[in-house]
Amino acid sequence: MKKKSRDTKTVSILLIVMAVIVLAYVVQDMYFSWSGDLRTDYLFLTTERENISVRGIVVRDENRTVDGVGVSLLKMQADETYIPSVTDSTSVTAGDTIAYAFKSETQAQLYHDHMAVEAKLKTLQALQEQQNLNYIDVVALNSEILSAVDHYMQLIDSNQLAGLADAVQTVDYKLTIRQIADPESQLDFSAQLAQLESEKLQLEQKMTAPRLVTTPYAGYFVSDADGYESVFDYSSLQKEGVTPEQVSSLIKTEPRPTDGIFGKIIGQHTWYYLCSVPVAEIGALSKGKNVMVSFPDKGIYDVSMRVHSISDRNSDIVALVLKCTSMNEALSTLRKERAEITINSYDGYRIDSNALKEKDGLTGVYVLSGNVMVFKPITILYDASSYVIATSYRPKTTEIPGDDTETPSYPKLETFDQVIVKGKNLHDGKVIS
Repeated sequence: MKKKSRDTKTVSILLIVMAVIVLAYVVQDMYFSWSGDLRTDYLFLTTERENISVRGIVVRDENRTVDGVGVSLLKMQADETYIPSVTDSTSVTAGDTIAYAFKSETQAQLYHDHMAVEAKLKTLQALQEQQNLNYIDVVALNSEILSAVDHYMQLIDSNQLAGLADAVQTVDYKLTIRQIADPESQLDFSAQLAQLESEKLQLEQKMTAPRLVTTPYAGYFVSDADGYESVFDYSSLQKEGVTPEQVSSLIKTEPRPTDGIFGKIIGQHTWYYLCSVPVAEIGALSKGKNVMVSFPDKGIYDVSMRVHSISDRNSDIVALVLKCTSMNEALSTLRKERAEITINSYDGYRIDSNALKEKDGLTGVYVLSGNVMVFKPITILYDASSYVIATSYRPKTTEIPGDDTETPSYPKLETFDQVIVKGKNLHDGKVIS
């Protein structure tokens, strides 16, 4: 009998232990169901771009003729070496000097060295003048230095390598002036100035006067020709569009020889970018619409362009022609390029799709206000599947004459809102302990 009693007691203890385990499991499940296992994200304003990636070719006004003679491409005379006297994309008028012609490479090199020495002289002379001043505004100078460094960093971040040399020179110049402003500084440029003056004089004694080369007509000077200047009729683009087959053929075209050419004159600042796009990606693009275009391989971003023409959408591929009225040194070098065309841009909050909930027929998110849950309806601007770009709810109202019903107000999304991405049994007013 005692053995049976002990067995009964053992079974009872086991049942109690099992009951405690089950109860603990249930309590744990209730805990995580009602108040635990929360994951949140903070809201930040962002801009989402809907881009299409294409490859195309640039066509400019760079194949003009006068009386049947081509005037866009600038030809060198035999046995001469040329040095441009203006920078790329500089606007010139007919008769302006655009280059210096030398009878030998040696003379051209002497002139090049002379220009370099003159540039150094001007910089040191400017620094010397700063040193002779009784007062330098250090506060303003410090701000200028920070601005110059910031500009330099922006060029690096945007991959605009063409302007780095000038940016570095500006930073160096400002930092040198800052050294001059230090009362304990004893910078002395007199020896360097004397040396440069001596070098300049020696070069001038060896130099011969160059022949001045002038432009035959007005436009934008570029010191290079790539051989694609005459592959397509620029004037035809002003009247009509192109076909996908024409675009494909242009991209495959090989450059023509440019021997004996030292530059070109682009007649107009307006130029075109021709590309082919799958009709499924063209979206709502239409003639006349403005778009932002980037050429990432060249470090050129957000160029404002307009849709000039779109070919018939009867096939899988359409030909798109974009028009631009801006011109600068970087843009003047574009030819066969990969481009990112922004067809839509959305400004709003980026929200994880797992945070989206439905309440009273509205889509929204639950936000922690302190330790209390608040439902905030949203308007989705862009759906990328795993996330959305959204703003505060914008009700679609239709005004009815005589109807004085007030539109319900809802709490609005705010930057740094703590949105609940993961959780269970979410509801308005729920307190998280």
